[in-house]
Amino acid sequence: MELTDLKRETQYFDNILPNEEEVFFKIKMETIWDESMISRKTKSYGDPYNYSNIHYSTIPFPSDIEKIANYINIYLGFMPNNCLINYYYNEFSKMGFHSDQIDILEDNTGVAIISLGNKRTMRFKNKLNPAITFDVLLYPNSLFYMTQKVQELWLHAILSEVGNDSFERISITFRKLRKQIF
Repeated sequence: MELTDLKRETQYFDNILPNEEEVFFKIKMETIWDESMISRKTKSYGDPYNYSNIHYSTIPFPSDIEKIANYINIYLGFMPNNCLINYYYNEFSKMGFHSDQIDILEDNTGVAIISLGNKRTMRFKNKLNPAITFDVLLYPNSLFYMTQKVQELWLHAILSEVGNDSFERISITFRKLRKQIF
């Protein structure tokens, strides 16, 4: 997949929420964070989800998250049933290179990220040729969407912002997970 294909398999929208700053502070202050990860704090709502050797049980969407999930449905045409919230609380907070698991996603859905707080850089690296990279600035109050094809052919990371005084960021990553059969 070339850079032009990567751009075709992603979408970016600005000014998603009418009250972005209020939502940021409410999530930051009211969330009971999982602090298992060194580089950031996390919380999952919705259907159960396993991530980075952490099992998140079913917790219904709070009303604010439900409202934000409705924006995903409006912009992207699917209603998510899970969200993983990442709180990047200092300038060293980051997420290493990875691809999101796609075998758990419903067909014709991908990964949707709402960014709150401060901007961060998402760097893409081609799996076949790691010398090919591409940066996307995730601005506050934006929605960035990646199809499943992106996960097949690219790695992505959220870079730290060392030296940046404005570093706090919350990302709300929405997915529509396949229903698990037990």
